[in-house]
Amino acid sequence: MKATSACIGGTAAYDLLREGALLAERLGPQNTPFGESQPIYLCASRFGEFYFLSRHGESGFNLAPSFVNYRANIYALKDLGVRAIVSWSETRAICHNYTIGQYVIVDDLIDETHLRPNTFFENRGLGVVRQWPVFCPSLRKAFATTLEEEGSKFAEHAIYVCIEGPRRETPAEVRKYAALGGELLGTTLAPEVFLAKELQMCYASLCYVAGYAETGSDFRPFEDGHVLDQKSQDQRTAAAVERLPRLLERLTEVLRRTPGVCHCESSMQHHIASGQIGWDWRTWFEGHGSLSGRGDSRRREGGYEFDYEYFLDQQRRRYDHERDDPDTLDQQAEDSTQS
Repeated sequence: MKATSACIGGTAAYDLLREGALLAERLGPQNTPFGESQPIYLCASRFGEFYFLSRHGESGFNLAPSFVNYRANIYALKDLGVRAIVSWSETRAICHNYTIGQYVIVDDLIDETHLRPNTFFENRGLGVVRQWPVFCPSLRKAFATTLEEEGSKFAEHAIYVCIEGPRRETPAEVRKYAALGGELLGTTLAPEVFLAKELQMCYASLCYVAGYAETGSDFRPFEDGHVLDQKSQDQRTAAAVERLPRLLERLTEVLRRTPGVCHCESSMQHHIASGQIGWDWRTWFEGHGSLSGRGDSRRREGGYEFDYEYFLDQQRRRYDHERDDPDTLDQQAEDSTQS
């Protein structure tokens, strides 16, 4: 079965691949209208194949998040047939309700970046996409199922604050983020999640807590009334990272049986319906920004028919889920009555 999911990870995840924890074939960088992507790998597992892309390169942390070509990376994965992107992200906790080494399935985001291109459609009237839910609910549900089946402790909710970098945050900035409701701090989810929406892809992030955000103090963090030493912190973080291959393998299997309750694959439908763009997503970028794909209802090499079948399959899965979930049916009945 052709791979339709991908993991975008950082340096720690790439180190696992380099050390052989992930069995992979190097496909290399992919050429896109937005430049060259980072190198991509095709990984094998017991439950199927998936792609892996290292944000920061193949020789350590040689590209800071501010300078990653996010558009090329997302476009390249879409071009390979990817429909669901798993972001594996290291974070620092703003709120001390999260413990070091803990997994967190974030569900909202505050974008504090200001230098990164955040849309595929510069100088065009496209990309007006609703940002709720911010992260794909189907993928988030699959994350939760995966972590439960693997016996891993995790939190299902957190607001992620994405900062520009490459510098670290100041104590005053952390207090500002906390006042805004921010709970985890990182540097990579924006604009990735927004770009994935523009290409009608599912995207969600499984984060792990590697430390705490800047407090302006040199005192070590407390946990259960005891000082958390650096060695214990490093061991917990390493353990969280080492579980990644097993979690990705399990997730590949879980995704096959997760109800498709999201609308990610139709996020640009209003632009298509208005005639601004056609069904073939590749034509959205022809002619360096021209709308040459307008009104085209067929994709090259029969690709459109394939995508359309996927769209219908998603609708069938959503219908089956709603039919089998009494709470969903009750809510629909209540909404109908109110309207």
